[in-house]
Amino acid sequence: MLGEPLTTLMASGPMPVVDAVRIIRRAAAALKSVHGELRPSAIEVFDDATVAIAPPGGADRPRWGQYASPERVLGKPATPASDVFSLGAILFHAIAGHPPFRGATPNEVMLAACSDLPLDLRESRNDVPIEVAAAVYRCLAREPRDRYATPAELGQALDAALAVLTARPAQFPGKRILMADDDAPIREFYAQLAAHVGVSADIVATGRDAVAAMKTCRYDMALLDLNMPRLSGWEVLDYLRSLPRQDRPRALFIVTGFSDQVVSVADRDIVHAVLYKPVAAQEMRNLLTECLSGRRYDVDAILRTTGHRLSALA
Repeated sequence: MLGEPLTTLMASGPMPVVDAVRIIRRAAAALKSVHGELRPSAIEVFDDATVAIAPPGGADRPRWGQYASPERVLGKPATPASDVFSLGAILFHAIAGHPPFRGATPNEVMLAACSDLPLDLRESRNDVPIEVAAAVYRCLAREPRDRYATPAELGQALDAALAVLTARPAQFPGKRILMADDDAPIREFYAQLAAHVGVSADIVATGRDAVAAMKTCRYDMALLDLNMPRLSGWEVLDYLRSLPRQDRPRALFIVTGFSDQVVSVADRDIVHAVLYKPVAAQEMRNLLTECLSGRRYDVDAILRTTGHRLSALA
């Protein structure tokens, strides 16, 4: 199995957006501890699409400094948030063909990261989806608290960006779904599901993020886990009860691993059905397709192997 540093792939100019996002997504997953000296040459890309990270300590400051967070430039210890900044800076460079901050030398770039706003990624590349640009800019926030807290959290955002990048031509233009689950494999399944169906999707890991998404977007359909951090699925339902009917998702399905959950009387006008994990992929694709089509559909006829209970109004 042959590998080459990311610098080699970047040497010929801006990379395809989907390739750059995939590599940084895998690099984020490969980080098992704080690194502090991330740079393109530390990211080894192999023929089987896996990624390895060289340990810190093997490079002088200028080699990693132009990808360093402001706090690292100022000599503070590395943290997960500083690694997130570096991953965002590397992703920006891989896509745009230049670092995210203006400077003729690595030292000038380092200083600019402490005082300037990042350059406009979409001005460099008009084929960069807004989801990718938003993830990059959050990584490059000057204050650590404004970034993704960990590389794993960044990975979740890049999963959603990849779903957009690899989606088939939209079969449901103008429609959007929300998928919330704290289990990373389930979120990856959801990303593949949305891409296969051909619908725009926001995929989040916490109840708080689900509520934040609902405050900014009206969804045609939502899949909601119950046991999530920061706010549970039940607390998300409490929030939805406070909204006018027209501001709620048009169809909402609870997807849970707790096989004893039922739709309460208070939730029957919000929840279409409770689905029990594991769910069958083909059945979920059929459910999304029929639900988004606007036609009348029979959940019992679609979910033949996935355990579920219907609400009275479904």
